[in-house]
Amino acid sequence: MCIACEWAPHFEAFGRSRAMSRRAVLRGGAAITAATALAPVFLATDARAEEPKAATDGPADFVFHNGPVYTVGGPAPWAEAVAVRGNTIVHVGDEAGAKAMAGPKTQFVDLKGRLLMPGFVEGHTHPFLGAFMTSGLDLQLANLAEVLAAIERYAKENPTGPIRGFGWRVDMFPPEGPSRAELDTIIPDRPAFFFAIDGHSLWANSKALEMAGVSRDTPDPIPRFSYYARDQKGDPTGYVLETNAVLSLVNAVEPITAEAMGRLLEGWLPKAAAAGITTVFDAGVPPVGSDQGAIIELYVDAEKRGKLPFRVSASYSVKSLPIDNVVAEVSALNKQIATELVHVDIVKIVGDGSQGGYTAWLIEPYADMPDSTGGSPFTEEQWHQLIATVDAAGFDVHVHACGERTARVALDGIEKAIAANPPRDRRNAIAHLVYVEDSDSPRFAKLNVTAQFSAYWSSADPDSLENMVARYGEVRGNKIYRTKTILNQGGRVSFGTDWPAAGYFSTYEPLKSIQVGITRQLIGLKDAPVLNPVDERLTVEEAIHANTMGAAYQLRMEKDVGSIEVGKRADLIVLSQNILAIDPHEIHKTKVELGMMNGTIRHKA
Repeated sequence: MCIACEWAPHFEAFGRSRAMSRRAVLRGGAAITAATALAPVFLATDARAEEPKAATDGPADFVFHNGPVYTVGGPAPWAEAVAVRGNTIVHVGDEAGAKAMAGPKTQFVDLKGRLLMPGFVEGHTHPFLGAFMTSGLDLQLANLAEVLAAIERYAKENPTGPIRGFGWRVDMFPPEGPSRAELDTIIPDRPAFFFAIDGHSLWANSKALEMAGVSRDTPDPIPRFSYYARDQKGDPTGYVLETNAVLSLVNAVEPITAEAMGRLLEGWLPKAAAAGITTVFDAGVPPVGSDQGAIIELYVDAEKRGKLPFRVSASYSVKSLPIDNVVAEVSALNKQIATELVHVDIVKIVGDGSQGGYTAWLIEPYADMPDSTGGSPFTEEQWHQLIATVDAAGFDVHVHACGERTARVALDGIEKAIAANPPRDRRNAIAHLVYVEDSDSPRFAKLNVTAQFSAYWSSADPDSLENMVARYGEVRGNKIYRTKTILNQGGRVSFGTDWPAAGYFSTYEPLKSIQVGITRQLIGLKDAPVLNPVDERLTVEEAIHANTMGAAYQLRMEKDVGSIEVGKRADLIVLSQNILAIDPHEIHKTKVELGMMNGTIRHKA
């Protein structure tokens, strides 16, 4: 499912220069020195403050009125009107009070009964990888016959060059996965490769394997975790699992440059604004060489050109050994990338893979592969060492944990770090949490670890009903994605789509994710099956909170974004209908008709 953080040094290097601001030097200089020496460096516990872009007094620049305002936080959940000056909310309350702040140049936004609410905070997503992986042919189709027919048509319409695409589902194939033979029949003489919808595997034809030099004698990048599936003779089948192996093949066929990544991202940014996204946690970028900062700085480039419609909390990703340099690397990025909208202060740990490829790390064996519990790139001792070192340096961790053993080991590591290191305001998170053991669920509240869910995966779709139950068996398979349990136990929950990764359908749109978090059903069918346990369905308020204040807290931004309150940044969206007053099954039909980030309108339908 979560795909990115492992995308290791397969990208071609490119030269670049950086201009470091005085703010960046002051913010990061002390941290890198102390962190490299493994002495505690305590990051600010308050949410990040941004310099206002306008005077602190004078008339409002915008007044939103004549419609319901859902604040999510603050003194009251509902208000009549909002006033904005510069990048800051200066009034939340009655309409008369907002209008009293108007001047001759104030822009009045007549809501006409539409809902005003905070912009969405995506607690886990991959803009660069989404823009990259979803280019080409869309294979989110009903069955293998439709997929093969679509590939054949696409190949005829594009008669030269490699063929690529995204979106095939693991339940279309037997446990051993897809075969190159099916592709060779359609595309025998040029390379073709297609990313699975979970982002953890690839389907390639013989020509692509040949170009990448993959044969029966090719060693696997990480045996039993990132590898080339093989037949009984030892020949590669064309099924490639986990990112090290996937990227080695992709870059042999169609190398990608940072410039190309920047173009792909910029093409997607207006779509993000149209989806109401005003803040993202980028849970891992594909590095250029070993340099993750080269890609993250493309956000800064977009910001400088006024093209970035959301603020970015980026991460430094750890996917494999060595781990001794992690604190020095994240400290350097934390110092070097520190603008108004973009910063790096979280360590993303890729703890395992996915259930679809049997690479999620389980406690008990897979029901349909009883000799396997999956795996992790790290031993338990290495887990504890990594988390303790990162914690001592004052950084938070964000763990990819599809398997329940990964979640347990991460919680163990965090608990040990809390005991060993001085007290501080920790904002650690564990993501995906397909299945969590009953004994581990209360530990999220106890350790103040945010449970980060990709709610869009929790529908009763064929992947969940067939694939997950097959992997886990009936008992565990009917206890997946238990979001409400964490909340009921006093824990914190955040939402993020993990785009482009998915179980059945891929989306970057928070409104769709929110709907599934409420219904646990496939979108579009009111009478569709509800995913067990049915009492894990959230209320509308809980789901919205997870995609606003819940994620803002996770990212240390709750004092600036996530709710409509005086003094917070003006990150606001206008929805075509009041999603708190309609049938939740209709939420996905809602349009974001206006989006404002940092006091600037970024989208208008």
